[in-house]
Amino acid sequence: MLRTGLPKGRLLPRSEAAVTAYGEIAGDMPARHRFLRMPDIPDLVAEGLLDVGIAGEEWLVDSGADVVRVAPLCWYHVRICALHLPGSAPQDGPVRVVSEYPRIAHDFGRARWGEDFSLRTVRGSVEHYLPDLADVAVECVETGESMRRKGLVATETLFEADVWMVCSHGTARDGAVMDRLKRWAEAVALDRPPGHESVAISAAIPRPGAITVSALNGRH
Repeated sequence: MLRTGLPKGRLLPRSEAAVTAYGEIAGDMPARHRFLRMPDIPDLVAEGLLDVGIAGEEWLVDSGADVVRVAPLCWYHVRICALHLPGSAPQDGPVRVVSEYPRIAHDFGRARWGEDFSLRTVRGSVEHYLPDLADVAVECVETGESMRRKGLVATETLFEADVWMVCSHGTARDGAVMDRLKRWAEAVALDRPPGHESVAISAAIPRPGAITVSALNGRH
């Protein structure tokens, strides 16, 4: 039985539709589907506790999970950005950084200010920490409406992120399962908006298409 992890929260309707789509192609390969917090899914797949998962690229990067990417699903398109108030981009430390992405924010802060920064990890939106509780927020930006409403600007885009179907290395070794997963991904993927591509602007984060666990962990 295939063990899958699908995101709940605002993506729950797409996850429920994905469960229905899997039922139409399941054949002799039944699945047990779980609806989980997206940040938890990459590690569960990497540890082999789930065979397949669906997660945003930002969480794949931040977790450093060693998983196999099956296909992008285009369920959303976001930018991971460094935010601050207009005219207040810090050039020198000490700089206070806040983010719900500790690995990404740490790599960004170290590339920009060496050791002269501090990092606070929080859950959820971090925009309200600026400017008195933090100097820079590393945050997920989709439409930018919330950022503009709070009077913030994105000084830098670290990378753009998509939603991916991923699997464990053990699952990837089974050709029949991989064929089934690719068919499933094709059935649930949305069209990519014209002109959208994952492009890294920041030198702190590798180009998303080339991101590997070793690139972020320092392992080879």
